[in-house]
Amino acid sequence: MTTPHVSSLEEKLKIGLIQTSLDPAAAWVTNTKMTACEEERAIIEIRSFFATFHQEEPPPHIIVLPELAVPTGFEAKLRTMATKMESVVIAGFDYRDGNSAGQVHNDALLIVPRVWRGKKMGAKTTTRRIGKTYPAPEEKKKLQAISCSFKEDPSVWLLDGGDIGSFGVMVCYDFLDLERIAMYRGKVHHLFILALNKDATSFRHVAEAVARMAFCNVIICNCGHYGGSLAVSPYRLPERRTIYQHSGAGLATAQVIEVPVSKLDEHQHLNYPQSDGVNLFKSLPPGYVFAAPLYRHIVDL
Repeated sequence: MTTPHVSSLEEKLKIGLIQTSLDPAAAWVTNTKMTACEEERAIIEIRSFFATFHQEEPPPHIIVLPELAVPTGFEAKLRTMATKMESVVIAGFDYRDGNSAGQVHNDALLIVPRVWRGKKMGAKTTTRRIGKTYPAPEEKKKLQAISCSFKEDPSVWLLDGGDIGSFGVMVCYDFLDLERIAMYRGKVHHLFILALNKDATSFRHVAEAVARMAFCNVIICNCGHYGGSLAVSPYRLPERRTIYQHSGAGLATAQVIEVPVSKLDEHQHLNYPQSDGVNLFKSLPPGYVFAAPLYRHIVDL
């Protein structure tokens, strides 16, 4: 008889979600850098929301900002803010110039502070760039209109967060890549999607499906100009599955949420936690097995 899996992970992961109100139609008019007006507004909103998160005790374990939300010149300051907050930050940055003329990258920046959740992570704050693989059709068309080409980054990242679980990060359109979702199935507790997406309804449906098929928490941080940030978890009861949803266009907002970790981990390992005599989470999908990753593109936090 096998011994039931008892999770050693934390009960909850605390996440700070930030929606900036950047207007995509106004931000990139003639080139791939934000206009001065949109850049100033983005910085003001980011500073304000970080100040709000500073009042949390403890602060969010991870803070997420949408695709293309942070001006490139604000990277050093954001690193400092992450260090002071002692929070991991996953932020979508403005387009970054590539090696060839007219070539641009669309990156998320992962910032790991030197102290995180009371533990020393290293001698200094470190960063990793998580690039977008597939441009959305409209994004590609707009870049071509200003004589730019999109530099694809084919990497898939799996990150080990220690006792808050493992997680993946995707930038917007990559969320629709079925092969990528299949890679994450059975290997993650959380998926973070940084988005600048008009069709928030479609992404919500995809998030609900992926939460069941990959059996993990799915967190979407979308641009506030369109709204639609979301967090879902594969709970059995329908009223529990949507942990957070923000609807409404043109709104800058921030929210602190918590998603399950240890109970979800136990369920993934076939030890089914219960509430009132019934399983807390939905049935695992066919053929699901939680296993150590077979490929090595991992960052230990």
